[in-house]
Amino acid sequence: MRAIAVALGLCVLAPWVSPVEAQDDREWSPRLLGIEASFMMSEGLDQFGELSGGGLGFTSGITWMPSQTSNFGARFDLMFNIYDRAHHPVCLTTPCWMKSDLITTNGTFQFGIGPEWTLSRGPAQPYLFATAGPSVFYTSLGLAGCGGGGEHNNYNHCSENYFSDWGLAARAGGGLRYHFHEIFGVNLGFAYQHHGIREYMVKGDLGLYEDGTVKIDNMRYSRANNLSFEIGLHFNIPRGHERLPF
Repeated sequence: MRAIAVALGLCVLAPWVSPVEAQDDREWSPRLLGIEASFMMSEGLDQFGELSGGGLGFTSGITWMPSQTSNFGARFDLMFNIYDRAHHPVCLTTPCWMKSDLITTNGTFQFGIGPEWTLSRGPAQPYLFATAGPSVFYTSLGLAGCGGGGEHNNYNHCSENYFSDWGLAARAGGGLRYHFHEIFGVNLGFAYQHHGIREYMVKGDLGLYEDGTVKIDNMRYSRANNLSFEIGLHFNIPRGHERLPF
């Protein structure tokens, strides 16, 4: 939460404290395309947060500006987040002379499209965005080391999507991009993910029994929204290809 507050403060202060005005606007004209990839830390809200805590994942996105003078554009982004994972020892043979770990993974995947507003030109660029699209809460099962090769490590089914709940989600946030070069920079961002009321599972909700069966011991049903903080890289494809260094 402190990191999110810091990122928000940077976005507010950047237009006044950055050396943007000292730069030639022609050197930092709005990009034709921007490509972003970031590491993400998330924190669940309300009951979902109490049950799942925080998560780790990544986000990626593409932004497009329609004209050289416009700071408004379109954004397409993807978000992948794992909010908990559990390992259960299992026997692969009877009698039990070969063991492995059954890995239970609970996570979300979301993609959306919407507007983005770049608040200023220059090497430091605060921005705001809002996207909407489908999202899924899922629980998958997999064997540790499955598919890695070897005499005892070639199984037909390495993992299986055990449960999924699809719905419509919205994502809104902002951040600060700082460009060390016209085509390369770093990104600090924050976002609020609104998934609404969903069915989902957390660690311990799947029961693994001695006969090898897996059953749902508990299914959660509540609001499943979260906050995220992101840090990553941003790449521009600027207008005027004569300025590209390749």
